[in-house]
Amino acid sequence: MDVYLVPVGLEQFECYYEAPEQDEPDEPVQGQGFFARLRARFNSQLKEAESARHDAPVDDQPASFLGRMQKRSMRWIAERVAEQRLLWHLRKVSAATLHIPDTLTSDQADTILRGALKRDADHHRNRLILHSAALIIAVPVALLPGPNVLGYLFTFTVVGHYLAWRGAVTGLHQIAWTLAPNAPLADLQRALSLDEAARHARIHEAAARLHLPRIARFVEQMTAST
Repeated sequence: MDVYLVPVGLEQFECYYEAPEQDEPDEPVQGQGFFARLRARFNSQLKEAESARHDAPVDDQPASFLGRMQKRSMRWIAERVAEQRLLWHLRKVSAATLHIPDTLTSDQADTILRGALKRDADHHRNRLILHSAALIIAVPVALLPGPNVLGYLFTFTVVGHYLAWRGAVTGLHQIAWTLAPNAPLADLQRALSLDEAARHARIHEAAARLHLPRIARFVEQMTAST
C-alpha cells in the first residue's frame, strides 16, 4: 500500500491515499443480529453514495422533503468516504510505503506520520462514542426502510468512525512502514510559495509525475483551507 505525505503548507503535511474508485471496503456481514444489519446497511450506503457523487438534474430530484434530505445526506456521505478511505484501508495491511518529500529526513517524516495517526485515532474514537449514543437514541428509525435521514446518517457515522479508528490504531502499532524519498512531493512543497497561476501549473505537473490523477485537486483544496 502506497501512502503519500503531501505538503499542504510550507510546514504542514497531510497523509494521502488514492484508491481505485471501485475499491470500497465492504464489511463482511455475518449473522442476523443488530450489528450484522448495521454493517449490511453500511455496505448499501457506500454503493448509494458512489452513485450520488454526480449531481442529478433538477427534475430528477425527489419530490418529498425527506427524499431530498436523504439525497443530500448521500452526497455528504460520499465526501466522508473520500476523507476516510486511507484509514479504512490501513486496517487490512501489515506493511505500507510512505512516500515523503526528499527535503524531509526519515525521522521528521515518521514524527509527522505518527502524530497524524494519533490525532486521527483520538478524533474517531471520541466521535464513535458520541455517534454511538446518538444511534441508540435513533434505533427506532435507524434500520427501517425508506427515506429516514437520521437512520442513514448515524448508521454511516458509527460504522465509519469505528473503521477509521481501527485503521489509525493499526497504522500506529501494527503496520511496518517503509519511508521513500520522493522528488515530485518536494516540488509540490516548493510550488506553494509561487503565485496562483504558477502554483496551479506546478501542482499539476507534479501530480502527473506522481501518476496520481486526483492529488492535484486534493492539494489545492487543502491549501485553500489552510
